[in-house]
Amino acid sequence: MSKKIYTRTIHFLTEDVNAKSHFIEELEQHLDLPIPRMQPSDLLLALQQHKHRILLIDHYAYTRLKSQIRNLPLADKSFETIIFNVSHRLSTDEVLALGHLKGLFYQDDTIESIAKQCKDIINGENCLPSKVCAQLLYYYRSVVDSQTTPATVDLTIRELQILRCLISGASNTQIAEDMFISEFTVKSHLQKIFKKLCVKNRAQAASWARQHMHPIS
Repeated sequence: MSKKIYTRTIHFLTEDVNAKSHFIEELEQHLDLPIPRMQPSDLLLALQQHKHRILLIDHYAYTRLKSQIRNLPLADKSFETIIFNVSHRLSTDEVLALGHLKGLFYQDDTIESIAKQCKDIINGENCLPSKVCAQLLYYYRSVVDSQTTPATVDLTIRELQILRCLISGASNTQIAEDMFISEFTVKSHLQKIFKKLCVKNRAQAASWARQHMHPIS
């Protein structure tokens, strides 16, 4: 595969550009491409000179890196991000905090698989696990739905999601599993929904939702 097709470059965002990284060295070998190292302080310059760099970030170091950037969040639309070394399934809020996410890799993903998907990302593809895609799709559908909800009812994105589940007849356990939250949190949201809608139970809330919320196409 010709290197000329790589119109964008991956840069490893790290606290110490001189530190050795076995993972990065292996990835460079499989990609047959260099992966330059960058420190958080380099991002301001990158904004001016290379706006389309793809930031490769170790999830283990993400919080520390983000705290160093301060006024330039990693979620800046100028930077696409690839997160690796993820140890557990992330909540929707955690995924959203990762910025313009193009790829997410877990600790047990092979270097061969990661390298293959990184090549696709360089060429403009999205390489996210199916469960992460489902989380984001579910969230953004709710964002769209919120625009058609009566303005007199101040419902949050989560509350709208739960109302959707009530329409389908889902139990608290099913809602918790689908939304990646606890049953206690579901019950808490339901109480707030009942109060906002001036209803007494799930059936009345579901009836309100059928009348006022457009179905997802």
